Amino acid sequence: MNTHQGTEATHITDIIQVMNSGIDFYQKAQEKVEDPAIGALFQRMIDARKVSVERLQPYAVNEKGEREDGSSFAVEARRAYTALLTTFSSDNDETYVKELEEVEDKTLEEIKAAMDKPQPADCEAALAKTLLTMQSCHTEMSRMQKH
Repeated sequence: MNTHQGTEATHITDIIQVMNSGIDFYQKAQEKVEDPAIGALFQRMIDARKVSVERLQPYAVNEKGEREDGSSFAVEARRAYTALLTTFSSDNDETYVKELEEVEDKTLEEIKAAMDKPQPADCEAALAKTLLTMQSCHTEMSRMQKH
């Protein structure tokens, strides 16, 4: 990790956009799944993203001058979400879990990309907490996939 005082936060709005998109897609998937355990898992993913978005918002404001509420996102993440949309017609809970685990991978990639850039120390700390939260989500999604 790089610690740079006086450096402006970068790549934070991209992470928030990916997470906002994740919230939208988890909510849509939650409506489609039949297994209550999977629905509860998706709610935990939504809640973790909402907490992480709020944790990162001050840095998005510093980066962009306003809150980041958008949900357009990086091309790689878009591909994962597009693949997810095609599963909505499959009515298969396991397919949702598999596709959403790929979404977790993309989210982690975005956070790590931001951590590789010079960030203010407090932003680095927020990114580190967010990374831990999202790694936990990824692990939980991976475990669900193996069931």
